[in-house]
Amino acid sequence: MTRLASLKTEKRLLDRRAADHIRSHILAGVLPANSRLLETQLSEELEVSRGTVRSALAQLAGEGLVRQVAFTRWEVSGTSAADAWEIYTLRGVLEGLGARLAAMSLGKEEGAKLRTIGGELLRAIREGRFQDATDIDFDLHAAIIAAARHGRLADQHRLILHQVRFHMVQSGFLPKDYDHLIDEHEALIEAVISGDADRAEFLARSHNEAEVKALTELLHRGTRSEVAEPERA
Repeated sequence: MTRLASLKTEKRLLDRRAADHIRSHILAGVLPANSRLLETQLSEELEVSRGTVRSALAQLAGEGLVRQVAFTRWEVSGTSAADAWEIYTLRGVLEGLGARLAAMSLGKEEGAKLRTIGGELLRAIREGRFQDATDIDFDLHAAIIAAARHGRLADQHRLILHQVRFHMVQSGFLPKDYDHLIDEHEALIEAVISGDADRAEFLARSHNEAEVKALTELLHRGTRSEVAEPERA
């Protein structure tokens, strides 16, 4: 007798699909930071049970995109300079390790793929398709991480890229110097392909250095303001 498909498996698939839909709306800015997420509304719109929605929201909470407030309601996560600083510094560490490992064992096909993505990035920028360029930028770094052949690193990098994209959308961030962006990525690609692990790690880690520096200064100014506040009062 043919076995029936497990309903538990189907439920897990529904959880993931629901999470994918909600995530895509968050990362596109349709659901802004700090906005409330109603289980009943999401359940109706997605045509799934509230339990499925709750499970999807719990998954997104684990990704840092959603938070549960006092165990009574769900909200899209907020953004702050401190959050952004943590995200960008952690991204640098993960991508630095990934670039080092990739440079140490890169195959010819993987190298060709990196050059292809680099070419796509260049074309997107030259044609003024800056949103496409952002997506291609993420694809390039994900390809380098994949070439590192480190499953746990890839999992953590995927999560941090979701948070980077969330921060970029909520802050309206776009690079200011695209020529410099092209130079940086070309240098990183060549370092990985040539097997220069030290340089590849350095370039990957310092890729977002300008953003980290600006965020650090902002945090320092905020700390000084908090200290000075009682004196002004």
